[in-house]
Order: sequence, then structure tokens, then C-alpha cells
Amino acid sequence: MSSIKLVGKPNAGKSSLFNLLTGLNQKIANYSGATVEKKKGQIGDIEIVDLPGLNSLHSGSIDQEISKKEILKTAKSNGSIVFVANGIQLEDNLLLFSEIADLQSPMIMVINFIDDLQNNKIEISATKLSDLLGCPVFFMNSRTGEGLDALKVALAENKFTVPNAICRSKYDFFNKGQLENNYLQKLENSKVNTSEDDIDFFERQRVIAGIVQKAAPALQNRNSFLSRSRKWDKFALHPLLGLLLFVLVLWFIFQSVFFLAGFPMDWIDASFASMSEWASTNIPNEFLSKIISEGILPGLGGVLIFIPQIAILFFLLGVLEHSGYLARISFISNRFLSRFGLSGQSVIPLMSSWACAIPAIMSARIINDPKERMAVIMASPLMTCSARLPVYTILIAIMFPSPESGFFNAQGLTLLALYLLGVFATLLVALLVSKKSKVKSEGYWSLELPVYRVPNWRNVLYNMYHKTKAFVVDAGKIIFMVAIVLWFLASYSPRSEEFIQQKYEEASMAIDNPDLSKESFDLEYSYAGYLGKIIEPAIRPLGYDWKIGIALISSFAAREVFVGSLSTIYSVGSEEESLIKERMQNEINPFTGEKRFNVATCISLLLFYVFALQCMSTMAIVKKEVGNWKYPIMQFVFMLILAYVAAFIGYRLF
Repeated sequence: MSSIKLVGKPNAGKSSLFNLLTGLNQKIANYSGATVEKKKGQIGDIEIVDLPGLNSLHSGSIDQEISKKEILKTAKSNGSIVFVANGIQLEDNLLLFSEIADLQSPMIMVINFIDDLQNNKIEISATKLSDLLGCPVFFMNSRTGEGLDALKVALAENKFTVPNAICRSKYDFFNKGQLENNYLQKLENSKVNTSEDDIDFFERQRVIAGIVQKAAPALQNRNSFLSRSRKWDKFALHPLLGLLLFVLVLWFIFQSVFFLAGFPMDWIDASFASMSEWASTNIPNEFLSKIISEGILPGLGGVLIFIPQIAILFFLLGVLEHSGYLARISFISNRFLSRFGLSGQSVIPLMSSWACAIPAIMSARIINDPKERMAVIMASPLMTCSARLPVYTILIAIMFPSPESGFFNAQGLTLLALYLLGVFATLLVALLVSKKSKVKSEGYWSLELPVYRVPNWRNVLYNMYHKTKAFVVDAGKIIFMVAIVLWFLASYSPRSEEFIQQKYEEASMAIDNPDLSKESFDLEYSYAGYLGKIIEPAIRPLGYDWKIGIALISSFAAREVFVGSLSTIYSVGSEEESLIKERMQNEINPFTGEKRFNVATCISLLLFYVFALQCMSTMAIVKKEVGNWKYPIMQFVFMLILAYVAAFIGYRLF
């Protein structure tokens, strides 16, 4: 099977083209020996590899180093490259193209976003540009798919050609005797920019300017077609108004998470409750009936119910990224973040923590400054990841069971407050790490702002689908195993049935409580009950009982297990069809006679989950990134102590 590499600068629409070419026939993996994500797909018998965005073959960040190595490997094997260029920023994109062209790999150039060119009445001569570059040139609109068929034919017919060497002849002053291999060897061995690289850069600028002047003279003056973006940036990049806009956008996102997801969540919850009741009454084998109705279905339902909210969150974050607004967030936050030892370069990894801390820690490789990268790695787990979202939303729904009507209400405002609290804690920890870290700080950060554009909805939906699917599959595996283990622990006891029956009868006669159930006694004297009783003294000051303790322990494997664990625990022995939220709302504190999940307990749990590092996978990634277990262990202990103190204060205040 032949392999083609997709190469391009960030914001060139490369990933959109990858999704158009491969559809859903793609898979995600990591590069060998690295945690940088690799996307592969197929079109017929051709493998398409989407490389991480690259600014230059001289770039120093880790993920761009991965792209560089893959490009050099392709050059050695005479492999093929599709170079994707942003038509509006063609001159900047051609600088990277020229570096790759000098490697003399067969190439095709795809000029993307032709709609932007047409809207601004800019013409690029494909014939002239192809002659000047020495390889075929195709025009594309990756948002609509215009030009895709012609590109597919070119790929199938292998119309790649070796481009003209742009500046390769200039390298004879480095090593006149080995001109053929000198350029490749220099790129393989280069680690930092040198004076030779500066000479190379200015020479390439001169040559590229001449090419653009001949093939697309209108691009020499970009002020006219950038005027619209600049007008919008007067507001979006304003130091005060821009920050206010950002907060309003976040508020809209979190309100949408509740408002738009309400109906599908209720439908999923009711469906799993109905399936549990059906399994309980229609499966003849008692053991199989109970494990399905009280273990597997409630546990899975506790995760799948949150698919609508997670999908909406990923969708809206994708809109921010593909519209060009996310880059503006990096810009306006740079001055603010500098007070905490960070730069605008940290915004993308930190905001990706809202999906999951694991890719956020991996994406910290784009940060050039080692000290800043360490600060992001240590602080990013405090950002509110999507695994916390199920915990937040169920507890907020219990706190506000009958929210005000309308789109804007207390639920969304509370969720926004929790996210902002996570951001605040992240910044403080980043500042602490920056102050105390002995890692040397070096380098600087620059940002290329893309033009504003309508998001590529197909690409946004693809990303939403894959990220939501990854969340469900990864969480589902853990939930499935934990649900079965918890069901077993909650359904069986080291005590005899006669002993439990005697204790139940003694309690029934000792207290006047007609609601006292035999099922609650069975659960209390189960293996799970004894395990919960062991840790109950430590968590009682936080307002938790042994049942919540069991869910806390299980959620250290993954935070999202918390809701599924409680659903499994409360389902054991229950004959009633009820929703997860109702089971939690009906739980009673036997010491006070009040509801277990009152406002104080809910706030305590929310604060605990804001700060606690309950994700073993995150700890493993941190260890892989920093090279030892010292930092992830320190991170875990610090966040656990912080979570306990915050939860204690929250419970006592409310």
C-alpha cells in the first residue's frame, strides 16, 4: 500500500482535507516513542497520513520535530507529499514549501480556501505557479469539497512530480564536495537556529516574493482583503472588551451544555431505566438478571447519559477553533498569562484540557520554553476536563431540581463558576511551578493570526464525533469493569443471611422508621459496605457516607466513574424503575433524617472534584512526559490535599 503524507502550516485546512479524503475510514494512534497524535486514513489502496502542523523545518517545538522527522524519512524513501497551502497566506506557506521542495520528494500542491480568494477577487495562476514550482497545483475548498474529485484522480494516477529546488544550490557554501546529501544532513543534525539559517530564510523570502509576484500579484498587497478581519479584531483583541467577549462566549457554551442537552439526556436516562426494569423481570436466570439490571446497565447509563453534553461541548469548542477565534484568545490572554509565568502559547493546551488533560499534556509539546511547558504539564489537570462534566451536571441538577425557565439560568451560571474556579487554580499552580521550577527558561513566542472564516462544519462534526466516541469507548471500558466489580461487592456479604436478617429485625424494632428497607441492610453488610465503612471516618467531615466513599474510591480510576458507581450501588436490590438523579435525590442521611445530597454535600463534592487528580492515565502521561514518577506523585498528593481542604470548607460554610 502506498503512503502519502499531508503537510502544511497550522490553519491551512489540512485536517479538513484529510477528513474529506478519508471520511470515517481513519484511525488515531501515537507516533512511535512519542505521545504526539498520528492520524491515518485510507482512500482506496492509498494510505493518507495527516502530519502535525509545521511552521518550518527549523522549528524547535516537539510536535513539529515529529513532523520534520516524518518528512525527512519520506524524502529518504522517495515518498510522496501533498502540501496544503492557505491561499490567502500563500507567500508565508511557500516558505515552508520551499524547504520541503529542496528535499526533492515528489509533491502535489493544494491551494485551499479558494472561496476566500474569490470573495476578495484575487487570482492565482495555477499554470504559472505550477511552472515556477515544478509540481502540479490544485485548488480546493475544504469546507465544501470543491476541487476534491480532481485531487482524488491525481492521487489515484500518481501525478506527483519532483519540484524545482528553490534554494538548494545555495548550500554549496556549506559543503561543496557533497552537495547532493548536504541539505538533508544539515536538517537532520540541526537543533537550534544558526546564522546560516538566517541567511537561508532571507534568501527564501527573496525567491518566494518573486514567485508570488509572477503567479499572484494581487497577494503582494494583503491589506485590502485582511481589512474585515482587522475591523473585527479591534473589538475581539481589545484588552478589556476582548476579555469580556471571551467570558460571554464561555457562558453561552456552558448554558448550551445544559439547555440543549436536556431532552436527549432525559430520553437516554429513561431508556436505561426501562431496560433495567425489563432485564429484571424478563431474564429467567436470577444471577444474570441482577448483574445486568443492577450492575451493567446502571453503570453504562451513568456515562452514556452525558453524551449530548460532551458532544455539544466538543462541537462548540471546535467552532471557536475553526472560526479563527481561538487564536485571538491566545493573543488577548498573552499579557494576562505572563503574570503567571505563561504565554499565549499555553492557551491551546490549557483549553484542550476542557476535553481531557491527557491530550493537553501531550499538546504542551508545542511550547518552546521548557519552564513554561513544565508549568502547563503540572497545572493543566486542574482545568475542568470532560470527565468532570458528568459529576458536575448531576450534582448541579440535584442542587437546582427546578431551574428557572429559559436559556439562561442558575445551572449554567454554576457550571461557569466551576470552570472559572478550575482556571483560577490552574493559573496559581502554574505561577508556583514557574517560581519554584529549576528548569531553565528560554525562547520566545510568536503567533500568526488566521483570517476569520465560517467554520468547516464537516470538519467540526468529524472532530466532535471522534472525540465523543473516544470518550465513550475509553470511559465505557472502565465503567463496564468497575460496574461488575461493584455489583459483586454490593451484592454479596462475608456475613450469613441469617445474621443480616437478625440485624434488620433488631433495627426495625429499635427505631420507628417504616421506610427502613431490607435492601439497605443487605448493602450495608456487603463487601462494598464494609469497604466503605473503613474509609467513612476520613470522609465524614466532608459530608460523605460510606456509599459516596465507595464511589470516590472507584472514581480514582477515572472521574466519570463516580456517577455510574453511585447508580450501581443504589440500583442493587431496587425493584423500582427510577432515574439516576431520582435515586440520588431520594437518598436519606440516617443520622439527620435529611436528604444525603443536600446543598452542603453537593458543594463539597463539587469542590472535591474541582481539585482532586482522580485519573491514573493522566499520572502515567505526566510521568512519560517528564521522565520520572517524582512529579506526578507530587502532583497527586498536592491536588488531593487541596481537594480535601476545599471540600471541608465548602461543607462547613453551606
